[in-house]
Amino acid sequence: MDNKRELIFRATETIIASKGLQGLSMQQIANEAGVAAGTIYRYFKDKEELVSELRKHVLREVASHILVNCQEGDLEQRFKRIWFNIIEFGRQRTPANLSYEQYLHLPGVDSDPHQTFEKDTFLGLHHIFEAGRIDGTFHNLQNKVMFAISLEPAMALGRSIRRGQIEYDKNELVTVCDLCWKTLLKQPEST
Repeated sequence: MDNKRELIFRATETIIASKGLQGLSMQQIANEAGVAAGTIYRYFKDKEELVSELRKHVLREVASHILVNCQEGDLEQRFKRIWFNIIEFGRQRTPANLSYEQYLHLPGVDSDPHQTFEKDTFLGLHHIFEAGRIDGTFHNLQNKVMFAISLEPAMALGRSIRRGQIEYDKNELVTVCDLCWKTLLKQPEST
């Protein structure tokens, strides 16, 4: 990636993490990035496009961390690796983590193009859910539903650990991960 584009993204993330999206200006971004304001316009037509591209950049960054080695092992090993990758990523104090929730509430997040981008970015995760559904291991639920009941708890826990609201306890997290895994499992029918 172009170094100046990366500088602009990092500067924007830093400002959003500390001050929020309200009042974000191209001049603030330029000052934080150490570039001329006109330089930003060589990469982005306006602030809206910059924030939209930053959201995609952050999603790619998140996916690159949580989907590491997501194709190795059996279904349970793959799921649990992703679950703990989410915990580890979530507990880091990075500008992306500190501002991620704000990106979720931006206009356009529910648009078809953004939803397609998000699905493509997290394709490895979708493959796990689909494989579990196809082989009968998982309930026949939509991928987003499976994500909500099994992986969103890891996001919340990582955030709570980062904020100092709960302590990192590996044994406790293993138990919680097992519970989240079990939410996906289709129970054998009793005869």
